[in-house]
Amino acid sequence: LIDSEYIGIVVNITQMLLLLIMINHCIACLWFHISSAQRDLRSTWVVKQGYGDADWMYQYTTSFHWSITQFTPASMDVQPANIGERICAIAVVLFALVGF
Repeated sequence: LIDSEYIGIVVNITQMLLLLIMINHCIACLWFHISSAQRDLRSTWVVKQGYGDADWMYQYTTSFHWSITQFTPASMDVQPANIGERICAIAVVLFALVGF
C-alpha cells in the first residue's frame, strides 16, 4: 500500500463520516419507531406532517434528515408532536452536544 499522510487523512475522514452516518441511522430509526409506537395518538410528527401514507423510503429519509439536523445548525419542518418525541429530541440534542 502507498504510505502517505494524505491517504491517512482521507481514511480518517472516511471513518468519521461512516461513524456519523451509522449513528444518525440509529437515531433516525429510533425517531421513527417512537412515532410508530404511538400510532393511536393523532399527534405524532408522521401524522402532523402528513407522511402516514408516504412510502417507507420517504419516511426513513425524512427521519434521517431530521437526525442529521440535530447535529448541525440546520433546520427542518419536522418537529416533535408529543411528549415522547420531545424527550427523544432533547436526548438526541444532548448526545450531539456532548458526543460531538
